[in-house]
Amino acid sequence: MNAQKPEYLRPALIVGAVAGLLSGLPFFGLFNCICCLWIVGGAAMAAKLLSSKTPGILKPSDGAIVGALTGIVAALVSTVLTAALKPDVETARRVLDWLSSLGIEQPSNIDSLLERGSSFLSPGWLLLGLFVSAAVYALMGVLGGIIGVSLFARKAAPPAPPTASGPSDAA
Repeated sequence: MNAQKPEYLRPALIVGAVAGLLSGLPFFGLFNCICCLWIVGGAAMAAKLLSSKTPGILKPSDGAIVGALTGIVAALVSTVLTAALKPDVETARRVLDWLSSLGIEQPSNIDSLLERGSSFLSPGWLLLGLFVSAAVYALMGVLGGIIGVSLFARKAAPPAPPTASGPSDAA
């Protein structure tokens, strides 16, 4: 019996893009601190999508594969979004100058803090962050995918239609 292999990439791309977007946005990304909420939940949703598009029974390994792919896609989207939304040092200095013109006192070491903070968003640090987040998100995606398969996948094959049995040819 030749079972058709599930299509892992489409659910992983769809749900991974949404999970990465939610992980990379400043306020919504905080919810990822709660046990990688967006990644585990996204991988479970990818397993649900996979289950709805696959006619056969899914195994936990199918959930693990789609979950890992979802985590990797989410890491890519989150890193790109982080790079796009990175704070600009010049803009921060203009805001601080505007605040000082209003009479709000600045800390004495603000220039060194701005320079130190901007160095962590260099291309090298972003690339390192991409690899680390891809590894962590893939592992958490595996967990979410397995949970998603156990929750949403079909448990047994649909019953075969009854066959009509004719008269026996024993005569």
